[in-house]
Amino acid sequence: MYKTTGNEDKERFLGKLQVNTDFQKITIDRHSDSAEVVNIIRNKEIYNIPPKYIAEDTVTIKIYLSRIEKDSLKNWIRSSILNPQFTDLYATDYVGNVELKYIDRGTTLSCTYNSVGAWDKVSQNTKKIYNLLSSKTKLSRQ
Repeated sequence: MYKTTGNEDKERFLGKLQVNTDFQKITIDRHSDSAEVVNIIRNKEIYNIPPKYIAEDTVTIKIYLSRIEKDSLKNWIRSSILNPQFTDLYATDYVGNVELKYIDRGTTLSCTYNSVGAWDKVSQNTKKIYNLLSSKTKLSRQ
């Protein structure tokens, strides 16, 4: 039987983290001192259920994260995926979508919250993720 010491995840995480909304994609690479933030500029919605937007342009910026900040994000995102919060939050017009991804060694784990309004209100982890990232750049809540 293989026994773990609890430190394996810290030592072996070689991948990426992603926080994706309808208007923004944030990718955090474990080996970089920065994260890529792609802001998606969309035209007005085309009436449909759910609403459809067409991407007109993207603006990419870099935000800088310390190793401690990246480790915190890794823990919060991983915990959000492995222990999802089933929520009664609901917003009309399909507002407040977020997808959290943990990508490592050819495997992607993810959790998606749809139509929750302000996605930072889903759980303590999503609040921490939102607060840390919003201290670095303006975040989309959709």
